[in-house]
Amino acid sequence: MDTLLNTEEFFEEFTPPPQSEEEYSFLVSLVSSISEFPRMSHKEQDILVLNLEKYECYKQMDQLLRWRIGRPDRTHSQQLSDYVLLMKVHYLGLEDFDVFTAVTRDCVDRLQIPFSTLRLRVLDEILGPTNYRHHLTLLRAISDAVRDNAQLVLLLERVALICEKKLFLETEVEPTYNLILKVAPNNEKARKFKKLQFIHNMEWNEAAKQLKVLSEHTKDPQERARHRHELAQLYLYNLNQTGTALELLRPMSIQFPETRHTLIEAFERLEMHEDLLSALTTFERTGRDPDEVAQFKYRRGIILFKMNRQADAIRVYKEALQLQPTSLMIHEALISALLEMRMTAQLHEQLIHLQEVVQLDSSKTLLANLVSRTSRLVELAETE
Repeated sequence: MDTLLNTEEFFEEFTPPPQSEEEYSFLVSLVSSISEFPRMSHKEQDILVLNLEKYECYKQMDQLLRWRIGRPDRTHSQQLSDYVLLMKVHYLGLEDFDVFTAVTRDCVDRLQIPFSTLRLRVLDEILGPTNYRHHLTLLRAISDAVRDNAQLVLLLERVALICEKKLFLETEVEPTYNLILKVAPNNEKARKFKKLQFIHNMEWNEAAKQLKVLSEHTKDPQERARHRHELAQLYLYNLNQTGTALELLRPMSIQFPETRHTLIEAFERLEMHEDLLSALTTFERTGRDPDEVAQFKYRRGIILFKMNRQADAIRVYKEALQLQPTSLMIHEALISALLEMRMTAQLHEQLIHLQEVVQLDSSKTLLANLVSRTSRLVELAETE
């Protein structure tokens, strides 16, 4: 294409008045040079286009850019730059959103640009990073031009986020995630949304299905473990499938300490006391936080007491109090065990120790009375 345009037509369409004779002369030469556009170097073409932009000759820019985009000698990067400039002409210059959308769709269809480029060069740079309504309209209009499934998923995830978090279009969120799942059945964001939806509706079996997919296909190991832990909790607390929960939790308890308390609960519900004692001993040995280790010892003491191993329970409670001396819960368990064993002297000693850690005034009077009573019991035991 050696000749291009009718420059007289450009003069007729040009409306912004020049500011001076000098500018007018420059503009005349500028428009006159348009017919030479095909024979100019790329650098000369760029200069001409920028000057046309300066004088708001947007229709002329549109025609020149459209001609240049179709040239076979333009690289992918050069074509993208031309498309972006053409988008700016129609959105910022001519304020024609429909044509802007059509240009963007053509760009995506022809160049198959990644979503990250689309977001940076178009959504943020042209529309503005918070212009969410135009973002949403544009993304929906161009989605069927995206042929790469991974890029389409990124686009649809952005649509879902805008609907859910920015524009609060609640009824449009679920259909968007359903579209994502058609393209990517294991998509983490869509599965999380469906999981929360089912939990909200107390559809526990359906929520478990979503968590199964997440626990198997989430890429990050820590996140995958969190999903498996949540699935185990669902089995334990909502579906009454304690054995299934135990199967999930057992292999995880060493590598993922956050699962340990749920595992303890599963062992207790199944009354697997020996297994629980073994697990608690392991957790005590591998635990790094003294308060948490104290809680493991406390739980072990409870199990030992249930198994009629009161002396062992008392010993473990005392070990727990060395790590967490202000825990009223552990003090209470130890005192109950001492009462059960009728170990009056140790009970009296323990109550005195408890007086030192209790801060509530309402409890201090009661403790003082208990200390006084156990003191008399100790005296009686010694005289017998």
